[in-house]
Amino acid sequence: MLRSAAGLEGPAAAMLPQIVFVPSPINAPNVLDMDADCSLIGWLAHQGLSSALVDWGTTTPAHRNHDLDHLATRLLLPMLQQMDRPVHLVGYCLGGMIAMAAACHIEVSSLTLIAAPWHFSGYPAKRRAELTAMWQQHRPACEAMGLVPMEVMQHGFWTLSPDKLMEKYLKFGAMPDDSAAARRFVAVEDWANGGEPLPFALGAQLFEQLYRDDRSGKGEWVVDGVNIAPNNVRGPVMEFASASDAIVPLACSPQAPDREVLASGHVGMVIGGSAPKTLWPMLRRWILSHEPSI
Repeated sequence: MLRSAAGLEGPAAAMLPQIVFVPSPINAPNVLDMDADCSLIGWLAHQGLSSALVDWGTTTPAHRNHDLDHLATRLLLPMLQQMDRPVHLVGYCLGGMIAMAAACHIEVSSLTLIAAPWHFSGYPAKRRAELTAMWQQHRPACEAMGLVPMEVMQHGFWTLSPDKLMEKYLKFGAMPDDSAAARRFVAVEDWANGGEPLPFALGAQLFEQLYRDDRSGKGEWVVDGVNIAPNNVRGPVMEFASASDAIVPLACSPQAPDREVLASGHVGMVIGGSAPKTLWPMLRRWILSHEPSI
């Protein structure tokens, strides 16, 4: 389903979206729309650009066979085909891969990738081996359930960057009690540790075909007969990557020809204190440059 920004009311909330944000299915979609005080899509609406956010909904064992391909072509693509004109697709993290797959099947005004993984061989070999071993440990139980619980995904994230995990909690410990920074930290942690379980097929695809085999980076990801790659997108492509991202290191990004590398981390580049002065206006300028009606 598509929803409008938090705190947005009246005619602006009812406008047909010019921009569709595609979040990662790993966490809840609200990192792109955290609250009325910190919302990328709300800020864009106040700048005159109407947006909608994909919400992947509730995951149950009945969805066990849903993978990235399914989300792109059976869920996202039909929504886009209902629009009266090509939209600007903006994909965050794994949502960037889903958005790219859809944009290789349908014309888009533009595709923007934010902190999106692509070249999984860019992760250190040791970390990829550790992730593979971790997944083999959890795989039988996940297959039996038809789901990959958030606890398994968190185990994977900790495997990718154990030092960063400790570092962020040390910073939190130094924050004044009940400060705005501390409250924002808790809100982000609630988001990061929440979310629906993944369908089993998506988890298996992530750990086996991507982290282990790097099918996307090798140019081997084919969805409904179409090779998914930045140069096959049916519209202009822009990438925003992070120089300090522990979840999607710079070496793992798509490395699109139009690319901006920001200093903030994986989440900070979207909702950090500098985001309203960096990513948000940069994204707005990019979209306006491909929006002839504005």
